[in-house]
Amino acid sequence: MAPKGSFENNFANYSEEAASHILNKTKDGNAIPYLDLENLKGRKISFLCGDAGPLALATVISYRLGSRKNELPDYKSLVQRLMALSSLLNDSPDEVLYGKSGYLFALLFVNKHIPGKEVIPSNHIEKAQPYISMIELRSFIKPTLEWLINHKFPSGNFPSSLGSGSGDRLVQWCHGAPGFVPLCLLAHKVFDDDNYLRIALQCGEVIWERGLSTKGYSICHGVSGNAYAFIQLYQATKKPVHLYRACCFMEWCALERPGTELHAPDRPASLYEGLTGRLYLAEDLLRVSEAKFPAFTL
Repeated sequence: MAPKGSFENNFANYSEEAASHILNKTKDGNAIPYLDLENLKGRKISFLCGDAGPLALATVISYRLGSRKNELPDYKSLVQRLMALSSLLNDSPDEVLYGKSGYLFALLFVNKHIPGKEVIPSNHIEKAQPYISMIELRSFIKPTLEWLINHKFPSGNFPSSLGSGSGDRLVQWCHGAPGFVPLCLLAHKVFDDDNYLRIALQCGEVIWERGLSTKGYSICHGVSGNAYAFIQLYQATKKPVHLYRACCFMEWCALERPGTELHAPDRPASLYEGLTGRLYLAEDLLRVSEAKFPAFTL
C-alpha cells in the first residue's frame, strides 16, 4: 500500500465527478513562441525527440487560427515540411522516441486534429505504417509479448532493460511496471486473453505500493506517468479504486510536499519531464474516460 497519510482524500465510492474537481481547469496558454520552427534542422524524425512534433503541433495551431492573428506559416506549407521528413525513414529506428513510430504518430496526430480533411494523404501515412495481419500478430507480436512477460520479477515489476544492474527497483513509465499496463491492456483487447489483464492489474498493485517516485512528478519517470497507469486500468475495468488511485497520485504532484522530488528536472517546463506533463494529467482527469497518455496514444 502507499504510505498511510500520504493523501488528503479518502476512497469512498469514487466517481468521475469527484475526479474532475481535483484541480481547477486551466486555460490554454500561447504555445507559438515555444515551437521555435526556425531552428529545426530536418535531421530528426520523431514526434517527441525530433522535428515532427513541433511541425505537427504548428500545423494544427495554424489551421485552427486561420485568418486570425497568426504568427505561424500557412498550415499547408507546414504539412509539406512534415511530409518531407519521410526521406529520413530508411535511416531511422522503429521506436516511438526517436524513430518511425514517432513519425507515424505525428502524421496521425495532424489528421485527427484537423477533422474532415485528409491533410496527410493516406498513401504517405502508409510509408511509415506497414500494416500487419492478425496472422502476423499471432506469429510475431504475441510470442514477443510472452518473451517480455517472462522477464517479470516475482514482485510483479519488470526490469528496466536487459542486463540492467538496477534490479527490481525502478517503477516508472519509462522503466518498469507502469509501461507494461497499456501494453498488457491492449494485448488483452487484441488477443482476448485474460492473462494479460491479470498482469496489468498486478502491475497496478506494484505501482500503488511503490510508485511515488523520488525522481519527481514527471510523466516519463515520475508520479504523473504512474497515475496514467491507474487511468488506463480504470478505463479498462471501470472499477473506482483505480480512479481513486490516479487522483491520489495527481494530488501528490499538485501538493509538492517538501522532500518528495529529490531530482529536479533538466527541463522543468517540458511535457515529459516537467510541469506541462502534470497540467496535461490534471486536464485529462476532468474527462477521464477520454484521457490518453500524451504523445503515445491518439
